[in-house]
Amino acid sequence: MAKQQKSYKARFLGSKQGLLFLLFAALIWIISALSEKYTAVVPVHVEIENDATAVILLDKYLLVDASLSTSGFSIIYRRLFPPKLLLSTDEFPVLDLDKPLLSTQYLINSYRQQFPSRNDLNGFIDKTILLPLTAAVVKSFTPTLVALPALAEGYQLTSPIQINLDQVTASGGKENLKSLDTAFFRLQSDKIIKEDFVLKAVLMDSIAALARWSTNEIEVRGTVDRYSDVSFTLPIAITNVPNKLDIELTSTSVELKFAAPLSKLKTINAQDFRAEVVYEQTTNEKFPVIISGLPVNAKQVVITPPTVSYLIAE
Repeated sequence: MAKQQKSYKARFLGSKQGLLFLLFAALIWIISALSEKYTAVVPVHVEIENDATAVILLDKYLLVDASLSTSGFSIIYRRLFPPKLLLSTDEFPVLDLDKPLLSTQYLINSYRQQFPSRNDLNGFIDKTILLPLTAAVVKSFTPTLVALPALAEGYQLTSPIQINLDQVTASGGKENLKSLDTAFFRLQSDKIIKEDFVLKAVLMDSIAALARWSTNEIEVRGTVDRYSDVSFTLPIAITNVPNKLDIELTSTSVELKFAAPLSKLKTINAQDFRAEVVYEQTTNEKFPVIISGLPVNAKQVVITPPTVSYLIAE
């Protein structure tokens, strides 16, 4: 009889029904075991938002180990999907920014405020955590264009480019700003220009990433006209000559060439200009030629010859 019972049990356990029974029993045991309360170390994701201007956030995310007492199911779930704790820099207590240590009691209080229905937190493993913060440094820069607007052939700027901001400021880590000398902006448009323009320029991405900027965009204005070459031959006058000296220049005239806007050509006359040299004692026996009367928008000015020699009559 006993042999028959053992044989029956062996056949039952080896059958499909037996395997299903064992699996079901194991499942019941696992469910029962995981329903029990355990204490375990679980990571907590800490996400920091920087709302303070006096500090720079070096890293937005931290992973802090916490001790939780809860069911086995909850521990498995929270290890797979760690709870997220949101913090804000402007709510932190006063910190030493040379070594910004935050008591984990602050994290405990924040955890219980954000998850009031949970009573599973025993505390954090470490008593303090080092926050990824540093003191902010403020530095000013003059906006500089990486490249000037592309002008059509024969066109030039009639006056210097104007930028709507004289300076932009950056707030960032000391090391980042220490290595930064210039705030470079890149024009958003690359079209060929034949007329007055107003363009937007944006801060280069590599520079924008180094700090928090007062603005990432500036406005660039310019006036443009088609230019033409102008040429005049002018007599050279000499000034500041002592009465007792009789000085003779080896060249009595100079050729003046420059480019001027087409819209201004009709108003340009030879009588508007004066070429002169100023006598002074010199060792090279040459005087530079000075041209007065040039329009402010004149470009590519060439004076031939740029200097003249002189003779002193006995």
